[in-house]
Amino acid sequence: MRDTGLVQQILGLARPWQVNEVIMDESEKTITVRVEPALGTKLACPARGRPDCTIKDRQERAWRHRDTCQFKTLIGASLARTQCPQCGVKTISPPWAKRHSRFTMLFERFAIDALLEMSIQATCRLLGLSWDEADTIIARAVGRGLARRDLNKLKRIGIDEKSVLKGHRTITVVYDLETSKVIWTSKDRTEATLDRFFEGLPAEVLGRIECITMDMWKPYRASCRKWIADADEKTVLDRFHIERHLGEAVDKVRKQEHRELMAAGIDWLKGTKWDWLVHPENLPAVREARFEQLRQYDLKSVRAHAIRQNFRHFWNTIYPANARKFFKSWYFWATHAAWRRSSKWPGA
Repeated sequence: MRDTGLVQQILGLARPWQVNEVIMDESEKTITVRVEPALGTKLACPARGRPDCTIKDRQERAWRHRDTCQFKTLIGASLARTQCPQCGVKTISPPWAKRHSRFTMLFERFAIDALLEMSIQATCRLLGLSWDEADTIIARAVGRGLARRDLNKLKRIGIDEKSVLKGHRTITVVYDLETSKVIWTSKDRTEATLDRFFEGLPAEVLGRIECITMDMWKPYRASCRKWIADADEKTVLDRFHIERHLGEAVDKVRKQEHRELMAAGIDWLKGTKWDWLVHPENLPAVREARFEQLRQYDLKSVRAHAIRQNFRHFWNTIYPANARKFFKSWYFWATHAAWRRSSKWPGA
């Protein structure tokens, strides 16, 4: 088999495209594969498929392909530009690369596999790419993934925000709870941000959504109420964010009480921030005795910590009726706890 035939089989090219020449440059360590349409091939309009288009001219293009041994491999072709009466001038799209790309689809697939296994910097060093080229490959891969989305079966969605880059920049992420796949992302975490996601969904898909998980971020909840019927009944506040909010509430009580104690010359709460935030079973042994002593005092922080810890029983409830009963009792305790001390601090 000639080298052109071998390369044509490897590339998976079918008529009218054929490999005409394979050029190896040992000094540059490159292999260039020349691909052209077969003689007599009629080219149709890329947009409408009209077979009566004339060829306006040809433009030389080159695409980076996967390396052949230690040689950098390029595919070169003179792409025809057709003159269509309806569409105007259009460039023929080759079967080995996407429009506007300077890499073959096989190379982009290999680059994405490498990016999944290592950092962008490492991938760029390995494949000889610039940062911008790697970023463009990622953007096209994301675009292809979004184009393949099938939202017709979408019923349960999760909404979350993620911190990216520096400066606490956030993005909104929407994912399918049943497949665990990300289906949409966008900058910021405003109500308008999430509105853009719902605007792109057909009315029948919006009507099928039966469950939404999210944190207690008001803009997200406002957007869901606007687009999804009975959104509050369908919303599930996830455990991670509820636990985080409870921890923040305990820390707020601790900070305020620490200032009051320090004003009275008492430093009991000094250096105990993380003791109140971690669960007792995760508390280091060297700090456990001191924390246990603090819990014997009539402190607001102790009561706040007890309220937070008691809520953990909620996650063990199985039946909805039991869960409602527990939450009602816990909520009454949390909102009616006496935050004034009945006596002075011991030793004050």
